[in-house]
Amino acid sequence: MAPSELDEYVDRVRRIFAALPDGAIEAAERSPPADDLTEGLLRENDAWASQVSLPVAQQFISGGLHYEAQTPAAEHDLEGLMRSVAHW
Repeated sequence: MAPSELDEYVDRVRRIFAALPDGAIEAAERSPPADDLTEGLLRENDAWASQVSLPVAQQFISGGLHYEAQTPAAEHDLEGLMRSVAHW
């Protein structure tokens, strides 16, 4: 990767992280893989439950449904789907 491409990539990743709602990174940090599957599923559920009621999550869910996120075509282009939803 050329240095200019790396700079663009790092800037894009920085913007993505900066746009995350409050608490999203903390929720991810509380959800590392668990040795026990049941414990891992409980952690995942807790992280989801702590974020899904936030207005930004509801906006993304509504936007995802608007852009047919539940279809195979959208699932094959998650980056494009998320870009569309972010600008909805």
